[in-house]
Amino acid sequence: MAIMAFNQIFNYLKDKSILITSHNLVDLDGFVSSVLLDFFLRDFNHNYNVNIYFSGISKNTLDFMNNFITIFPDFKYEILDKINLSEFDIIIILDTNNLDLLDYLNEHNRDYPFIFIDHHLNLEKKYTMNLESYNIIFDEYTSTAEIIFEIFDFYDVLLPLPYRYLLASAILTDSGFLKYANSKTIMHMSKILQEEIEYQDVIGLFNTFTDVSEKIAKIKGLQRVELFRVEEWLIGISHVSSFGSIIASMLINIGFDISIVYSKVKSEFRISTRANKEICSKTGLHLGKLLNEIGNGTGGGHEGAASLNAEINIENFLKTLLKQIKKILIKKQPL
Repeated sequence: MAIMAFNQIFNYLKDKSILITSHNLVDLDGFVSSVLLDFFLRDFNHNYNVNIYFSGISKNTLDFMNNFITIFPDFKYEILDKINLSEFDIIIILDTNNLDLLDYLNEHNRDYPFIFIDHHLNLEKKYTMNLESYNIIFDEYTSTAEIIFEIFDFYDVLLPLPYRYLLASAILTDSGFLKYANSKTIMHMSKILQEEIEYQDVIGLFNTFTDVSEKIAKIKGLQRVELFRVEEWLIGISHVSSFGSIIASMLINIGFDISIVYSKVKSEFRISTRANKEICSKTGLHLGKLLNEIGNGTGGGHEGAASLNAEINIENFLKTLLKQIKKILIKKQPL
C-alpha cells in the first residue's frame, strides 16, 4: 500500500522547504496530484513549507481548469510563476520518473535532491541526487492521483467536494475514462464519488471547444496513417506536428490495435504509442518496456500507452520498433 511508503517521506520532510513539481506541459494527472499533495502537506500534516511550480501546463489541463473554476469559483490554489531552486531543500517530482521530461531541472544540472512519486514503469535510472529509498513508483496504478488519494483515504480525511471532483477527473483521464481501469481504480472512484457526486457531472467538465489546430491535426493524422497487418492485429503509423498523443488515442478508437504517432520538436522526435487492452493481455505487449529498451532508457509508460522523446533517426527507429512489435505478436498469436 502506498501509505506505508508515504509515512517514511513525511518523517523526512519535516522542517524542510519543499518544491512539488511535475513533467513538462503537465497533464491533468500531474497537475491534480501536485495540488492534492500540497493541500495535504499544508493542512493535514504539520503545515509543511511547500510550494508548487510547473515549467508549463498543457492546453487540455488549462481548458479543464477553466471549466472547473466556473463550477467552483471560490477554489484557491497557488502555483509559483518562477523559482530559485536553491531556496528548496527537496523536490518532489510527480507523474514521471524520468528527468529528461523536466527541462528546467536539466538546465540547473540536476544539483538538487529529489524524490519520484509516479505510476509509470520504473525506468530504474540512476540519478546522483535522487533519494531512491523514498521513491514511490507503483505502475499497477492507472494514475498518480490514485496514489495520492490513498493518503487521504488512510487518514480518513473527507475531502472537500472540489478536491474530489479533481481526483475523479485526473483518474478518468489517465485511465482512458476507465477503459484501462482495474479493480483498484474502480474502488478508488467509488470512494471519491460517494453519493454526492454524479459521474456525468464529472464528465461534463471535459466538454470543451476543440481548437481548429487540433481538428486539423486529427484530419492530417488520418490522411497520413500507414496500415500494417500482423495476423489479425492492425498497426497504424502516422505523423503530425502536434497533438501526437491525441492522434495516437484516436487511431485506437477507430479500430487500430496499436498506434504509433511521431512529431518533430526542435532537434528531437516525440513518439506517442497506444495499444488496446485486448492485444496487451493476449500477447504480453508492454509499450512502456519496449520504448524504454529501444530508446536506451529514455522512453517509458504503461503497457497500453507510452512515449519517447529523443534525438533519433526516425526511419531506423520506426523500423526497429515495428520489427520488435511483430516479433511479440507472432510469438504469441491470439487464441
